[in-house]
Amino acid sequence: MKLAGLHIILKYIILLGIMPMVFAQYPVVNTPSTPKTHSMQVVTPTFNRGTASQGFPASKSYSTQQQQNQKLIDEVEQHQKEQEERQKRAQTLINEAVSHFSTPYILPSYSNEKGTDRYRKAYTALGAMEKKPFSVKEAVFTVENAFYEKETGYDEFNKVIQQTGDFIKEKMQEFGYDTNSNVAKNLMLFQFFSDTLKTKNELTHLPLAYDFDDIWGKKDWSNMFVTKLLESGKGQCHSLPLLYLMLAEEIDATAHLSRSPNHTYIKFPDDNGMKWHNVELTSQILTTNALILQNGYIKAEAIQNKLYMHPLSQQELLSQMYADLAMGYQKKFGHDRFTKEALQKALELDTNNITALLTQANYYTEMVVHVFTQLGITQENIQQELPKHSKALALFQKMVHQHKTIDAIGYKKMPDAIYQKWLATMQKQKDNQQQKAMKEQLHKLTKSLPKL
Repeated sequence: MKLAGLHIILKYIILLGIMPMVFAQYPVVNTPSTPKTHSMQVVTPTFNRGTASQGFPASKSYSTQQQQNQKLIDEVEQHQKEQEERQKRAQTLINEAVSHFSTPYILPSYSNEKGTDRYRKAYTALGAMEKKPFSVKEAVFTVENAFYEKETGYDEFNKVIQQTGDFIKEKMQEFGYDTNSNVAKNLMLFQFFSDTLKTKNELTHLPLAYDFDDIWGKKDWSNMFVTKLLESGKGQCHSLPLLYLMLAEEIDATAHLSRSPNHTYIKFPDDNGMKWHNVELTSQILTTNALILQNGYIKAEAIQNKLYMHPLSQQELLSQMYADLAMGYQKKFGHDRFTKEALQKALELDTNNITALLTQANYYTEMVVHVFTQLGITQENIQQELPKHSKALALFQKMVHQHKTIDAIGYKKMPDAIYQKWLATMQKQKDNQQQKAMKEQLHKLTKSLPKL
């Protein structure tokens, strides 16, 4: 925008003393701290308010004059405060206007929006987890609580997970499972998710169900959360595996999150660490690698680069927590510097975190759209206009490079309809002969060995 145009906007702001509607539609851009404004200094007269000499009451006329003077002082001070507030608001609007029209290469910031401070605190909390024993329970709660904007709640969340862990341990003993066997622990966890179990008080624990409504959180991002799963007993391929990992942590079982296109599931090793087993919680089945590969969207390069079918380490899982934090922020507010920062941190911990890579590609795509809009670059004039703006050209090339990199490491987009069809195929495996054989094989490994 030309300087004259900016002056018109600033004049409009100052003269009317209100925020134009156009600014209500755009978030505030990060700018250097606002300089202190120098409000008009009003000099007020000094009145002698000393009491009259002892034994001589002040005259009535003097007392009235005092009251009038004090009223005048109060009015002047109130006027001064109101003037300062008006100038502060005007300065804020000026800063916003200058930022929007003079810095096209920065996405508008949401940092002043209510609730963004929770995400900053969550980001700091995840950073602290790099220096202490990692807790899936604590990390997931931190990410979800940022979205809910709550100060507290961890004690209640922790209590539910602990009580559920105690219940699982009790059922292991009741079933005679080897409590030192990782296979037995994971089979018991699988049963908790997929079978009907009785509690000590003869209450019935029902299987956790797959929620077919809004499975990607497009309508409500909190549908992706473990908190929602605990409250409703329904989840999907994001929340169900995370709850499994929390409970595995609670009963000291070894289990890992693993990815496939649009999907996550559980992998756990046998007691010798020689063979890996797959748990598909959305279909409540034990699955094979061959069945996972049947979706047709996993390339050899993706497996080689550990995009898919790879058991995530604690560091890689923490990387996923940063990616989840960035996605939650984007869903609630939008892309800005915070999402960029969180995604960069995720990729520092796991360079091939496909969730972070795809979200980062979306960030750069939105950045290009924003810059092109500011510069007046359209599909019709891009060949003529883009070369005139070196920074815009570099940004465009960076976006293209990001997408090419994702393709090069083996990513292939799986359409939503194909994913749904694949899930339906998985559901059909629940009662087949191969599934029964796999369960029987695991059951043989769950019993404690007889003492000699």
